[in-house]
Amino acid sequence: MAAVSAHLSAMEAVVYPEMARRVPGGRARVAELGRLARRCSSVMRGIEQYVQGDLNRPAGSVASLRRDLAALLAEHAKAEDELLRELTERLSEADRRHLLDRFADAMRHAPTRPHPHLGHGGIFGGSLAVRLLGSFDHLLDVMDSREVAGAPVRAPAPAGLWGWYLLGRPTSPAPEWPAADELAPPADQSQSGSQSGSESGSESGSGLRR
Repeated sequence: MAAVSAHLSAMEAVVYPEMARRVPGGRARVAELGRLARRCSSVMRGIEQYVQGDLNRPAGSVASLRRDLAALLAEHAKAEDELLRELTERLSEADRRHLLDRFADAMRHAPTRPHPHLGHGGIFGGSLAVRLLGSFDHLLDVMDSREVAGAPVRAPAPAGLWGWYLLGRPTSPAPEWPAADELAPPADQSQSGSQSGSESGSESGSGLRR
């Protein structure tokens, strides 16, 4: 869901304007892509509501929402691929590299959650909208400890003094045992020493008696 949300937003902000300007009939075809993207985001939002336990979730089941999303994404991908092919034919190599760099940058800052009422040809769209929505979503991802594909995995933060206190763990290693305990002979050696001592004592006693 995060990857699809980012793709739809980054394409709309960077690539679709070039399609509308360079491809014949591109403006109307891009508008249709925007309507399909908005429907995809609406279905993804319904799935997200199910996951979050939202009482205002859609009436349909998650399985039906997944089927609807798969059909919409297939239709969207077919129309988008055709427009991309026509756009690529009309771009120079330098223009293609520049557009690819812009798209990669937009993907790094793109939203990771569906926004059906913002963007996708609606009242709030463009590169600035992508960055603002992306910044808000990335903040929510951190707060929710949500791992997103393509994002670096965050290492767990070390516990501070209060953290160690609440966990009931010592803040420093336990002291070592006294050195005298470490130097104490093992039990088998002490027993063998006492036995040898008693045997030598008996032998010396017998010698004295002789």
